[in-house]
Amino acid sequence: MRRFRVVDSPIGPLTLTWDPDAGAVVGLHVHDQRDRGPDPAFGEPDEGRCGALDHLGGELTEYFAGQRRAFTLPVDPPGTPFARAVLAALRDVPYGATTTYGALAAAIGRPKAAQAVGTANARNPISLLVPCHRVLSAAGRPSGGGRGSSASVCCWRWSPGGLDRAVRAGMVGDVVVVLITRAEG
Repeated sequence: MRRFRVVDSPIGPLTLTWDPDAGAVVGLHVHDQRDRGPDPAFGEPDEGRCGALDHLGGELTEYFAGQRRAFTLPVDPPGTPFARAVLAALRDVPYGATTTYGALAAAIGRPKAAQAVGTANARNPISLLVPCHRVLSAAGRPSGGGRGSSASVCCWRWSPGGLDRAVRAGMVGDVVVVLITRAEG
């Protein structure tokens, strides 16, 4: 049975999901990605009984403190074979580096599929662990946002003292795209 836990972070609460059958992390969601309560697919609430979630929580704390650049737990994101290929290619983007949707499409042998790569990237169920935040548009800008929402994009750079607002993409340190959504109406 899958287990999930909500942990605090500098970018807001995160929902971590572990699947003991797969022996892997299957979800890491920023709460603002969702406008409803916990999805039944998250599994049973964990109350400190899952060592893997303890481990992941510790690694995330180190990451946000600027003391970690990679995660050690295995991941098993759900998705189509194409989406899984995109997410596997994303794991090859180094900390502090960026890439484009077109470059990722070429990396998986589908050079004309940049838009489909963008869709798979936007649906990444294990953000941060699979660094979808390191992907830029062909114009070198962060992009994204959910269907049916109006979104503004803010870039942030991790520094040992916390989060600093970035003035441009491609800076030193890891790039994180934070989507701030507004209700339409």
